[in-house]
Amino acid sequence: MSPEMVTALGGFGVALVSSGPAYIAIRRARRASDTAEGEGAQTREAIDSAVSRLAGRLDELRTDVREVREWQTSHTAHHILIDHNLNPGDES
Repeated sequence: MSPEMVTALGGFGVALVSSGPAYIAIRRARRASDTAEGEGAQTREAIDSAVSRLAGRLDELRTDVREVREWQTSHTAHHILIDHNLNPGDES
């Protein structure tokens, strides 16, 4: 084997060994990126689910408030009629 070939193989070996840590770091970064993307998707799904449950609950509360207001209106009208019937001559 010629000295030039030994030098070339030695240089190739040094390049291979020195690029190993960089290669490992890149693989770890990609894995971390994939993990972060997966966690981000799970977070978005959880937020969407929570928002839809909250929107459903708000619709229920609006319905409940509407029913209470209707009841209050009829109840107030009922008491106005009772007061009017108890005091028919008092129209002030």
